[in-house]
Amino acid sequence: MKKSGFFILEGGEAVGKTTQLKLIETALSEKGYEVLTSREPGGTAIGDRIRAILLDQAHGNTIQPLTELFLYNASRRQWMHEVVDPALAAGKIVLGDRSFLSTMVYQAYVQGIDPEFAKDICLRAMGGRVPDRIFLLDIPTEEMLRRLKKDADNKTSRYDVMEDDFHRSVREGYLAQIDRFPGLIEKIDGQAPVDEISQKIIGRILDAMD
Repeated sequence: MKKSGFFILEGGEAVGKTTQLKLIETALSEKGYEVLTSREPGGTAIGDRIRAILLDQAHGNTIQPLTELFLYNASRRQWMHEVVDPALAAGKIVLGDRSFLSTMVYQAYVQGIDPEFAKDICLRAMGGRVPDRIFLLDIPTEEMLRRLKKDADNKTSRYDVMEDDFHRSVREGYLAQIDRFPGLIEKIDGQAPVDEISQKIIGRILDAMD
């Protein structure tokens, strides 16, 4: 049985996760690894329906933090059961666009849900499994806002249109998680050249697969 691996890319809006995941998936596939790329929330039929609710701008002023917490984790449990666990059992590398760390930031740190309560719910949804590594793409808030403004016509998530202070809090929240989960999260400079970022992450993944 080939060795499997579970790796997540995290970060606030417009940090470049989607671009990096495509580059990393291609590079690892060319090296002979079986790679599955998926996202949270979503990745399953049930999860995609939950995603549509969570990201709909129409719910921005009404959806409650606890509602978000439970919906994200309902999608997460289904994702782990249908996608992640079977892929890992088959010896694949799973690359995820977000995971439980997003909940620890958006619902706990930013929206005030007790972090230990949120962590417990998240880990239960994950079935007790944590990624081998989480790569946190970090850019200054001002750069994030510039990117969001530049690509405003393509931004449809309710998070994309949040106030500037919200995005500042999100970045603070991600940086705070590094100490909360020691050894799990590696911060990556999201302003570095695109190829430099992907090569660094690929190198870390290959080291973990040895």
